Amino acid sequence: MFSLNTVRVAPGLRSALAVACGLALSVTQQAQAASSEEALGPVVVTASRMNDLLQTAAIGATIITAEQMQRAGVSDANEAIRKLGGVAARSDLYNGRDPSLDLRGYGEAASSNVVVLIDGIRISENENYAARVSSIPLSQIDRIEIVRGGASVMWGEGASAGAINIILKHGARNERSAKLTASVASHRGHEVQADGAWGEGAWNIDASVRRVRTDGYRDNSGYKQDSGSLGAQWQQGNWRAGLRVLQEDQNSRLPGSLSPAQYKANPRQTNTPEDDASNRETRYLGNVSYQQGAWTAQMDVGQRLRDSDYQYVSYGSPRVFSHSEQGQVSPRVAYAQQHGDVGIKAVAGLDWQGWDFDKTGTAGPEIGRQDNKAVFTHADFSLPTQTRVSVGWREERVNKKDAYPGDPGWFLPALNYSRDDKLHAGELGINQTLQKGLDAYVRSATSYRLANIDENRSTPASAALRPQRNYDRELGVKWAQNGHGLTARYFVQETDDEIAFDNILYANTNIDPTRRRGLELEGRVSLTRDVVLSATWQQLTARYREGANAGKDMVLVAPHTATARAAWRVDDRQTLDVGVQYLSRMRWGGDEANLCTERTPSSLLWDARYAWSDKLWTLALSGVNLTDRQGYNYAYSCGQSWAVVYPYSGRAVKFTASRQF
Repeated sequence: MFSLNTVRVAPGLRSALAVACGLALSVTQQAQAASSEEALGPVVVTASRMNDLLQTAAIGATIITAEQMQRAGVSDANEAIRKLGGVAARSDLYNGRDPSLDLRGYGEAASSNVVVLIDGIRISENENYAARVSSIPLSQIDRIEIVRGGASVMWGEGASAGAINIILKHGARNERSAKLTASVASHRGHEVQADGAWGEGAWNIDASVRRVRTDGYRDNSGYKQDSGSLGAQWQQGNWRAGLRVLQEDQNSRLPGSLSPAQYKANPRQTNTPEDDASNRETRYLGNVSYQQGAWTAQMDVGQRLRDSDYQYVSYGSPRVFSHSEQGQVSPRVAYAQQHGDVGIKAVAGLDWQGWDFDKTGTAGPEIGRQDNKAVFTHADFSLPTQTRVSVGWREERVNKKDAYPGDPGWFLPALNYSRDDKLHAGELGINQTLQKGLDAYVRSATSYRLANIDENRSTPASAALRPQRNYDRELGVKWAQNGHGLTARYFVQETDDEIAFDNILYANTNIDPTRRRGLELEGRVSLTRDVVLSATWQQLTARYREGANAGKDMVLVAPHTATARAAWRVDDRQTLDVGVQYLSRMRWGGDEANLCTERTPSSLLWDARYAWSDKLWTLALSGVNLTDRQGYNYAYSCGQSWAVVYPYSGRAVKFTASRQF
């Protein structure tokens, strides 16, 4: 771990990078001498929609492997991103398993500033919900790629803070397997999951079903989830195709917020004993590709159908129903060829997306629609000087429209708009290999996002908000050798017309210009073949750079986040994995003027997993928040009589047994 006082000015940056480079160089000889250490294979990332080596790519990215997720005993992909990827998160107010992931300090709007994908197919929505990844079976995930920084060139609007791409496994030829897993957990929780795979010739088919039940940590915090996945893959000669169906039914009780006094008296109580929300979702993901020599043509398609409903009985509100459909078609062509001493990789494609929405309301139905049409291109040149130059560009045309009848109960007026925008994004990156396993890079990028339908519903002028525009600069150092690794990244992002909630106007608006800057460190050390230590640390300053709040901190953004993990293979049958997550104190929501001296409390949450396994059986005991630390990472209206907090869960343990067939 590293401790740096500041990264606000260039000298601090130079010092930080000097420390990183110095450490990398000082341990190189030690790493090379570790002849008993198994060298890791090259890590591949698909940030440019092509397979690429992460070590020499001019991006800040983190890869989480299936083995890491299994060893840590995480319950789902969202938990893996937080525990293993070091991504800060805020409590899921719908009491599900999808906390809002905050890559680079966007606070309450975090989920709207990151694009989430499955095999490159977008699952981020135009509704004000975090992308749901908890229902994706862990058994079918090959790796998770977390790309930090503006990524609109490849993934379009909303990729202001980055993108998270969940890559699924491709079955091995003639593989035939089955697995049954059952768990019992604290708070009357239990889970059952069945997985199967079958391969014959050119075909591979896999299936998974899962049932989750728990009464939850707080009163009225029960949770039910039933999910399933069915996939088919075909490969013959130069052709490859795949189709997958994902289904989820979820019901969450809503424990709601507490006043600070209620929280201190009993953090498990609720003021909303009858509130609940449900979600039913079906996704279809498909792709087909053909490769001939240096050329590859591929078509990705996706469709999502979602039905949601909720009722806030505590506010006397009627049950509200909504239905939405989203479709995507993305054809592209890629080229990869060595021309003498110069390697060229390039991709160009189109993204077409359509989204339809309707919702019941007290004053009548709401009807919304969004259409996106984009063209993008990205090229990567490997030069004989061990230099890689990456350049990309995107143009996207977006139409958003909504007919909202208003809501007298919440004093929201009627709204009817149709807004057209033509947006552009670009990026330029240069990576230089300094010596084997040691690389440095610089990167500049622009990105953008538009307000979602919920944000546009309540605006100062009852009109659609302007697009948010982001400008990124980043430099980094990456070192990897014989199972050891270190990455240091310094970034600055300036944002104009940022879309956020304004506590004075009590509406969503384009706020004054902002700036985010910080340092991110990731490290991995293989002490022996059986003991691996890893850690992440982020220092982040997020402030207004102009306007009435110039120089003030942005709310619900943690200045420091960190994780540390130790994985120990005790012997051929036993493993032990221990980790800790740290989140520093944050300013309360609504305190844009920084008038309140109180902060949300910091958190230090320990987890561990012990597992015993043989060829057929695996038995595991795991726990989260082992010290039973009480706290909250989301709070609003500090110092006011209506101040509220949302407690996070206390200690929970789980016993799991699985049988391989």
